[in-house]
This record gives sequence, structure tokens and C-alpha cells, in this order.
Amino acid sequence: MKNAIRVASAVVVCLAIASTARLVLAARANDRASVRQALVNVNDGAGPHQMLQLPTGQFVTPTAMKDSVQQFLNPGLPQYPDFVAGMAVRSQLSPDGTTLPILTAGQNSLYKSDGTVDTPNSTQFIFLYNVEGANQAEPALTQVIQQTNSHVGLVFSPDGTTLYAAGGADDSVYVYTKGGAGFTAAAPIPLNHFPPGAPSNQRNRGLGLSVRPNAGGLGISADGRTLVVANNYNDSISVIDTTTRVVRYEHDLRPFFARNEGVSGGIGGTFPYAVVIKGNGVTYVSSDRDREVIAVDISSPIQAV
Repeated sequence: MKNAIRVASAVVVCLAIASTARLVLAARANDRASVRQALVNVNDGAGPHQMLQLPTGQFVTPTAMKDSVQQFLNPGLPQYPDFVAGMAVRSQLSPDGTTLPILTAGQNSLYKSDGTVDTPNSTQFIFLYNVEGANQAEPALTQVIQQTNSHVGLVFSPDGTTLYAAGGADDSVYVYTKGGAGFTAAAPIPLNHFPPGAPSNQRNRGLGLSVRPNAGGLGISADGRTLVVANNYNDSISVIDTTTRVVRYEHDLRPFFARNEGVSGGIGGTFPYAVVIKGNGVTYVSSDRDREVIAVDISSPIQAV
């Protein structure tokens, strides 16, 4: 399936979160039970349209948001002018609200006329849109960054000058710094499950037979000094110092391994996916396999033992 972004006037940068709060307030408390799990007409100031109320009391649209527009994720490759990138997995608004990057993690394999894979163009992409002012209604594509591999992690530094993107099977975090001409690639941060540049048969360092590491969700502290990445196939998180751009330590999330807070049988879970950091001290990590959220104290520069 080819992907497209859907963006709505005035709320594009919040991806419907801001409108959700407004819509919840618009519904009278004593009416919520009668509209739960049913389509209802809601007037959000732009005219009535149908919404669906969830068990949480929030509302979602069954299709696109009102006044949304559609733009295909075409990276503008000269050799493939009609190519549309697959599987947009993450978007992240810049702190100043002007830039919206969208990260893909699709099967973007392109083939040359002789039937061989066009490796330089068979990559993932970061699409950067200007969503400032009038561009909220019609985002303007300003830059496309090609990235070899990716997953679901994408986050800005608090000052908006650095963009971090998960490298997926590359076992790294890609770093892009802002300049006058847009964002440019800096040296990626290796996560050290295998040496950078290691051949294919030496990259199977995930947990399991012939499994490669997979850098997934990213979270950044309020002060911007700590970056946490979920090592999806290593059942761990890597805690990174953004000043030196090196891994401080790796924290094992498996509950029955001694590297988990130095105690066998400690709290934890496997297949970490998403990461959120509260302030500068606690990171919350989702565990796909165990269906739980794990809280980890990362306030110390040294792993707890």
C-alpha cells in the first residue's frame, strides 16, 4: 500500500490531538453514554461532521479530518519520477511548530532496467514539510533525506536544532543537524551490538537465531542531554549522552536476567517498541510481547546495580 499524509487546517501539527480535547468539551457530559460507540454529529466550529466516540470518552473521525488535504510521499527521485514511498511510520513536529518530518520504514525496493536492485535509491526517507503560517493548510515539502534503514524512532532535540532518527537494522541512531540549507547528516551514533561496517554474517547480534538488532522508538529528556532508544530485538534500551553522542550504558529489560537492575527476576518486559521520557529522570518503554509499560530510572549517568 502506498502512503499519503493527511493534514488538517489548524491542527495538522498536532495530528488530531488538539482537536480531540476541543471535541470532548463540546459533548455534554450527560450525552456521552448515548453516543458511545456510535457515530454522532459534532460541530467543531467549521460545521457539523461525523465523529466516533471511544470508550475513553474521546472522539475520532472514521475517515479524514474535516478540511484535510492529501499529499503523496514522492521523494522526487530523477530515475523514478512516479515512485511513492511506502509505510510512513512516524511524524514529529519541531519544537517551534514550523517543521513536520515524516519517517518511512517501507519495502522501498527499486529495480533497474536490467532487473537488479537499485541499491542507492532503495532506501528509507525522511520528508520534511514547512507547516508554518499558511502552510498549515497546505504543507510545503522542503527537503527529502534518504536513510539506509529505519524503524519507528524520530525525535527533535528540545531546541529544534537536531533531529534523531532510528536506524532499525543498521543498529544506530541517525543524527541530522539544522543549518541554513535545512538538515544535514552528522555522524550516526552506533549502538555497538556489532562493529560499524561489519559484514552481513556478523550482524546477527539480536536475541534469537540469525536475528539482527533493530533500533526502534526514541525518547529525549527535557534538557536534551539524554536520548533513549528501544533495542527492539535485544530486549533492552540504550541510554545515550547527546553531548558526546556515545552510549552511556545499555539496560536489559528482561525480568529474569541479572543485568536488569542487577537483580535476577526484576521488573521488566521484552520486545520494547516506543519510548517516552518524563523530565530528565524516568523513561517509559512499551513492551509488545508482555503488553506492559516499563518505567526505568535513567537519572544517573551510570546504570543502576
